[in-house]
Amino acid sequence: MFSSKSKNKVKVDLNRASGSSAAAPIPVIRPRTEARRAMRKGIWCVCTVYSESGASREGIILDVSKTGARIRFRDRGTLPPIVKIKASRIGLNRFARVVWQSTFDAGLDFIATKAKKEG
Repeated sequence: MFSSKSKNKVKVDLNRASGSSAAAPIPVIRPRTEARRAMRKGIWCVCTVYSESGASREGIILDVSKTGARIRFRDRGTLPPIVKIKASRIGLNRFARVVWQSTFDAGLDFIATKAKKEG
C-alpha cells in the first residue's frame, strides 16, 4: 500500500496545488493596538473616591496618566458617573468620569470640572 513500487502513479497538478482556484486566504488575527491618549505609569498609591452625595470609598491607584487612572477597590460596589478622586501622595485632586467598571476595578477619565446640573 505505501511502497514506492506503485503501478498507478499519479502526477500532481502544480497549477491546482498553487492555490490559484482556492478561496480567500484565512485572515490573521492581530492584537488590538493601544488607543490610549497618554502613557500610563504603574503606581501603587492609596486614594479616596468621593461621590456627589458625599459617600467615599478608599481604593488603590494601579496606574495613572495625564488623562486618567485605573483604581482597585477592596469591596464590591458601583460608582456614579462623575466622581472626585484624591491622592495626597501624588498630589491628585480632580474630578473624573467613570469610563468602565468591573467587580473591583474602575477606569477613570479626568475631566476639567464637574458638569453643572441644569434644571
